Amino acid sequence: MMVKKSVQLVICLLSLLTVELCSAANVDETCTGNTDCTVANSECVSGSCKCAGTHYKSSATVCTPKVVLEAACTPGPTDQCVDVNAECKADTDTANKCLCKTTHYKDSSGACAVKIALEAACTPGLIDQCVDVNAECKADTSNANKCLCKTTHYKHSNGACVAKIVLEAACTPGPTDQCVDVNAECKADTDTANKCLCKTTHYKDSSGACAVKIALEATCITGPTDQCLDVNAECKADTNNANKCLCKTTKYKDSNGACVDKIALEATCTPGPTDQCLDASAECKADTDNANKCLCKSTYYKHTNGSCVGKGGFEGVCVTTIGDSSCLYSLKCTTDTCQCTTPASEFFDSTDNTCKAKIALEATCTPGLSNQCIDTSAKCKADTNHANKCLCKTTHFKNGNGACAAKIALEATCTPGPTDQCLDASAECKADNNKCLCKTTHYKHTNGSCVGKGALGGGCVTATGDSTCLYSLKCTSDICQCTTPVSQFFDSTAKTCKPKIALNTECTVETDKPCADPMAVCTQHGSGPNKCMCNSDSYPLSDKCAARKLHNINCMENGHINECVENAECKKVNDEYKCQCKNGAEENGKCNGVTVNSPNVLLTVVCLIGTIIYKILK
Repeated sequence: MMVKKSVQLVICLLSLLTVELCSAANVDETCTGNTDCTVANSECVSGSCKCAGTHYKSSATVCTPKVVLEAACTPGPTDQCVDVNAECKADTDTANKCLCKTTHYKDSSGACAVKIALEAACTPGLIDQCVDVNAECKADTSNANKCLCKTTHYKHSNGACVAKIVLEAACTPGPTDQCVDVNAECKADTDTANKCLCKTTHYKDSSGACAVKIALEATCITGPTDQCLDVNAECKADTNNANKCLCKTTKYKDSNGACVDKIALEATCTPGPTDQCLDASAECKADTDNANKCLCKSTYYKHTNGSCVGKGGFEGVCVTTIGDSSCLYSLKCTTDTCQCTTPASEFFDSTDNTCKAKIALEATCTPGLSNQCIDTSAKCKADTNHANKCLCKTTHFKNGNGACAAKIALEATCTPGPTDQCLDASAECKADNNKCLCKTTHYKHTNGSCVGKGALGGGCVTATGDSTCLYSLKCTSDICQCTTPVSQFFDSTAKTCKPKIALNTECTVETDKPCADPMAVCTQHGSGPNKCMCNSDSYPLSDKCAARKLHNINCMENGHINECVENAECKKVNDEYKCQCKNGAEENGKCNGVTVNSPNVLLTVVCLIGTIIYKILK
């Protein structure tokens, strides 16, 4: 009975336990009240067990606390982040964290707030708060903080921030800040295509940036054609070769400092600027009515083609139809040439630019001036006294009429008198036949000119004959000589050939070489006249000069004092008389500097013969 009751009790307890287990519920399972939701931190919401608001479902039986902003999370559950505007995603370091969604940013309270639209108010310091990623929170022109495009971007017509446009790239008119270069703007180029181009006050420099245009007369760099502020100026070298912005050639700088059109010839101008006239040879000056106009300068005249042309100087070009006004210095325009009024009797003096009367022959003149001499065959040159006078040209002479006449050719008829009438300067007018013939010191060469005759030893022409020599000399082998050169000498004083002079006979000068003996010279004998005497290397022997004998050569006892060479004497040696160097002299072949090496054989023979002859005669 007791066993039966125990079984019944167990069955009853199991039955109660079964009922309790059947009423328990997991997350997302059906419930009727919170007591049905047995997972910790879960609650019954609308008949379903849900994790409490501070937790999220990590599994059916686990509710995990939600993750705060910027804390680590596990990808998957979409509601795991505390901030409903956050999501679990990788940060910049690829670590999964609860971060604000792309449409939100972390505000100053640490919560995810909706990103701010372009040009809406923002709070400086917070990153990523602007909806447009190319915008940032900064002060606008009113100093109010707003989400504005970054400096590298501009607000497009579609409301988005887009990258600014580089210089010369296509753009869309409208936004004023769309160009990268702040000094550029979107405008039509020469092809009417809209591009980012430098503003009118700027130009593109060599670095590719827009630079302020350069003022007139300020330094510039050659290259960019639009760098000058004045559109009528260009970069070019000034008078000092420095590159500056200067008015173009068709413009000039007016009193307002601007480049304006140059003024046409005979149009009204304002005195002052020297380059205002379009014609460079014109200037602003008063006309006959005292009105200021661009007129040709005083050295120019207005040509029929409407331009200023330089007036002609002496013998310069002029225009006969225009008249003398096309000439300078009051010259006359005759046959399109500027001349003196009476060219035949006047010349132009360039020293004072006036026409003067031509100068008579042999009258004083000024070198360098052409056509000043009245005789056309004369010119201004120095006379024998170095005075400048009008004298006949070298090809002319002053004839008996006082005029310059052409000089006369060789062998042509002449008139005795003028010494310079013959064309050949070495010719003269001979009175015997009144012809220009070579002077007596000259002869007519085969080339038709007068050539100087040769003196003794001078050149001559054998084929022409002795007439090509002076002083009746003979032309032998094209050299002027005496008839018999062996036995004659030329007396330079008498200008004639004479017989050579014997030894001890009077002579004139040694330069004529008058002595017959080849070892004799014409020299003064004592205090008497010049005579042909043996030279210092010889001595007289039988009316001839013999060579003085060297050391150890036989000599004559009591012979001539100069028989032996200098510093030697004739002495007896072993029963023979020989020339010996004097005491104290060296005996090594020299007698005080006189060389006595091996005797000349021929000279020795001559000396021996001389000695024998001397002994026979004695």
